[in-house]
Amino acid sequence: MPVPQLHPTAIVEDGAELADDVTVGAYCFVGRRVKLGPGCVLHHGAVVDGNTTVGARNQIFHYAVVGTIPQDKKYQGEESQLLIGDDNVVREHATIHMGTQVGGGVTRIGNKNLLMASVHVGHDSVIGNACVIANSTGLAGHVIVEDFVTLGGQTGIHQFVRVGAHAMTSGGSKVGKDIPPYTIAQGYPARLRGINQIGLRRRGFSDETIRSLRQAYRAVFAEGARFDETLQRVREELGGSHEVQRLLDFLAVSQSSDRGFLRPGRGEDTADDED
Repeated sequence: MPVPQLHPTAIVEDGAELADDVTVGAYCFVGRRVKLGPGCVLHHGAVVDGNTTVGARNQIFHYAVVGTIPQDKKYQGEESQLLIGDDNVVREHATIHMGTQVGGGVTRIGNKNLLMASVHVGHDSVIGNACVIANSTGLAGHVIVEDFVTLGGQTGIHQFVRVGAHAMTSGGSKVGKDIPPYTIAQGYPARLRGINQIGLRRRGFSDETIRSLRQAYRAVFAEGARFDETLQRVREELGGSHEVQRLLDFLAVSQSSDRGFLRPGRGEDTADDED
């Protein structure tokens, strides 16, 4: 019967629940309310604390700090939690905080994500599946990152921002509004630069789907166009594509929110760049 592999210098508090094949390296700390699923590995110096549940086959690297209390002055010690799915990699010095009562009480990370070194995931944030978040990127509280998102290094995401599926940011981007799905955002402050064509091709999207997304993007962001009228027209003309519908639905919701969504820079051609 396998048992957890615990380095003699590791501290695992009474009450922590570890699957039989978990590995906890030198000088790690595991808090009393932590649950570690099958196949998890904590590398030298990793800290997992708080009301934190970690699924199967996750790797948490050196000196990452996972599950501590939020960096929120409103937090007064109320019950909250961090939920992490399966097959995630959390690299060195990353920090992931539990939720707050105001934000629903849960920070949540899905499956098969890569969080590179020094990434910060703030309280009540939600990360979907198969995302890549590059070095020193920061997600303020209440950020939603949908599936298959790539965030370039040192991207800063403002609180309550939503990043749509298959979107991408360039390194150093300052993001203060929602990023529509399937697009690229770049800049300080960030602006939309077009459809994420290369990323979509790599994930197996057809040329026809990408072409429809580009047409919808150009129509929605045409200079001088009225948003509501354009949205309806694009639905009628290109709405047969599931991806276009998803893009338009995202924009409609975002338009009615306090945050709003990113747009191309003024005077820029709304046609995204060719390969």
